[in-house]
Amino acid sequence: AVVSTQSTGGQYHHVMMYEVSEIKKACASLEVGYNPPITYVVCQKRHHTRLYCANPRDAQDRSGNVPAGTVVDRDITSPVNFDFYLNSHQGIQGTNKPAKYTVLVDENKMPADMLYTMTYHLCHVYARCTRSVSVPAPVYYARLATERAREHLGKFVF
Repeated sequence: AVVSTQSTGGQYHHVMMYEVSEIKKACASLEVGYNPPITYVVCQKRHHTRLYCANPRDAQDRSGNVPAGTVVDRDITSPVNFDFYLNSHQGIQGTNKPAKYTVLVDENKMPADMLYTMTYHLCHVYARCTRSVSVPAPVYYARLATERAREHLGKFVF
């Protein structure tokens, strides 16, 4: 499974046509005939959606935050795409902002509940934090690698 970030709805076609094909090429270069099934999920934090408990007694804190691990996959999601919101962390201050996930490619035919669980568990393995974080750890690590590459290569690449 691949988790990406910072793509918007208008970029999904590019991601599906370019990035997924490049991942396939990279896999094929490792070994002849190596073609693993890919599940490609885009993670977004740049949105204005907030989740609140319908019953205030169910809230985690005075801010009305939903409990960590809450998934919303209907009513406010796309009727066309496979997308969902996951609030993977507890609010420390103010109102939580859940991450929005859109599944662009699912060659593994992963059941929705398994994908939700895997995504939630990946939010608990970020080595720099002792609590769960708002997006899966691979997203944070990719961001760190990009920042480091930008620092070292700077004007030559970026």
